[in-house]
Amino acid sequence: MNPDNSRKKPAAQDALQPFADALREQVPSREALLSEAKAFSQRRRKTRTALGTGLLTLALLGAVWKVDPAWQTEDVWVAKGTRQQLQLRDGSQVALDSGTHLRIERRLRSRQLELVEGKALFSVVHADTPFIVRSQGVSVRDIGTVFSVRSDQRGVDVAVLEGVVEVSNVRSPALRLAAGQQLRAFAERIDRVQGFNQAQLTAWQHGKLRLDGTPLKDVVVDVGRYRQAPVRIADASTGELRLSGEFDTDSVESLLNLLPSILPVAVQRAPDGTVTLSRTR
Repeated sequence: MNPDNSRKKPAAQDALQPFADALREQVPSREALLSEAKAFSQRRRKTRTALGTGLLTLALLGAVWKVDPAWQTEDVWVAKGTRQQLQLRDGSQVALDSGTHLRIERRLRSRQLELVEGKALFSVVHADTPFIVRSQGVSVRDIGTVFSVRSDQRGVDVAVLEGVVEVSNVRSPALRLAAGQQLRAFAERIDRVQGFNQAQLTAWQHGKLRLDGTPLKDVVVDVGRYRQAPVRIADASTGELRLSGEFDTDSVESLLNLLPSILPVAVQRAPDGTVTLSRTR
C-alpha cells in the first residue's frame, strides 16, 4: 500500500464534506417526506369532500328547480260587500270581487295563484315564467291575456277577454280558449266552449249584478257573495225561475225584497239572516 494515498484520502473527504452537507439540506428527510405525504392526503380528502358537497348541492338545486315548489304563500281575503285591486310583483293586475279568497304563491320558475273561492279578473304582464291560476283541480295557463275566473259551488268558469289561455285538469288535455270564449270546468271534466256578454261578465267591477234570463238558483249564489247569511232555494222548481235586470251589488237586500213583485216567490227571513225563497205557484 502506498503510504501517500492513505494520507491523501482523509483530506479529500474533508474537501467534499461541505458539498455533502449542502446536498442533504436540499433533499427532505424521511420524516419531512412522511409529513408532506400526510398533509397531501388530507388536502385530497378535503377536496373530494368539497366536490361531493358541491355536486350534491347542485343535484338538490336541480331537483328543486324541476319540482318548482312554493317557497312562500300569501292569502288575500276580500270582505263581503267590498272589492279589491292587487298589483302582483311582476306588475300583473288582479281585480277581486266580494267574498273572494286568493292565494298568491312564490315559486322558482313559475307565477302561480290559487283562486280558493270567488271571482277574479287577471291582466297579465308578459314574462319568461308561465302565469297559472288553479282552482278546484282546474288549471288556467295564461298565454298573454286578460281573463276572468269564477270559482264556487257551480264549478270553475273561465272567460277570456283578450288573448288566449289553456284550460286543463287531471283528466283532460289542455284546451285553448280565445278572446270572447268561456267554459265551465271541473276536476274531472271540461264543458263545451261558449260565447259570453262582456258587459254582463264584468258588471261586478262596477258594483252591478247584470242578469239576462238567469236561473234563480244561479242568482242566489251570486247574491250570496255580497251578504253574510246565505240565501237558499226551497226546491228545484223555484230554482228554475228566471230573472233579468241590473241590480246594485251594494243593495242585494233590496233585490231580495223586490223578488215577490217580479217572480212568483215568497221570501222568508230567519232570525240569523238566512233567506229562503219558495215558489208560490
